[in-house]
Amino acid sequence: MTACITLDLEPDYGGRLAPTYTAWDPDRVERLLALLAAHGAPLTVFVVGESLSAQPRVVERLRSRGAEFHLHSFSHNLSQPDTLDEIRRGATAFEACFGRRPEGYRAPEGRISAAGWSRLEAEGFLFDSSVFPSFWPAARYLRFSPRPFRPEGGRLLELPISTVTAGRLIVSLSWMKLLGWEVYRRLLEHAELPEPLVFDMHLHDLWETPSFEQLRAPWRWIYRRNRSDGLRILEAFLRFLAARGQRLTTLGAVARGLADTPC
Repeated sequence: MTACITLDLEPDYGGRLAPTYTAWDPDRVERLLALLAAHGAPLTVFVVGESLSAQPRVVERLRSRGAEFHLHSFSHNLSQPDTLDEIRRGATAFEACFGRRPEGYRAPEGRISAAGWSRLEAEGFLFDSSVFPSFWPAARYLRFSPRPFRPEGGRLLELPISTVTAGRLIVSLSWMKLLGWEVYRRLLEHAELPEPLVFDMHLHDLWETPSFEQLRAPWRWIYRRNRSDGLRILEAFLRFLAARGQRLTTLGAVARGLADTPC
């Protein structure tokens, strides 16, 4: 069984505030990298195109420590999560930074559409990892499979962010913080883990940020829960995965392994 630790590298509370980067603290990012290294956990990063030039120090630190990068739109505009403009401008910024085209895409808040999938396929992407096959960001996403699939029978591979339990609870640091680790752990212990297990987090999930004070309700209440415990909960989750014998890998490695496999 495999698990992938993914990070959406975006402005603080992406889309809830004007673009702000108080969570992008190089010293704290170094603590995250040290924690992942201690658990043998490679990191898959979906980065917003605009942020590549806005915060090059953090991007370079992640890159130098072996993180695998993919695209998370150009501007993280929640009203245009998968438009051709967002995809193309993001890919151009990505190529300027990394010298290659992105293989993977993740739409802001998972707001992918059938048209977005078609655009990604036409633009040569290998995979997408946007779908929360759950009640978030809208109940209609419950119809999607929690397992890898090819939208509309095309070449593009969708690697959904994982859900567990009959209620399709999302496997993400934000949900672990909201429910509390002890409650979430008990649910995980009785759940069948998906293959692959795709875990999602953001920098603002990991530590307290000054920009938190700018949030409005209900987001202020939601992000208040366990707001200083992100790294502790992440470490507890990594220990849980190790105890369950999960092999940690990157999402790109999973996608490349499934590239010629029917889903």
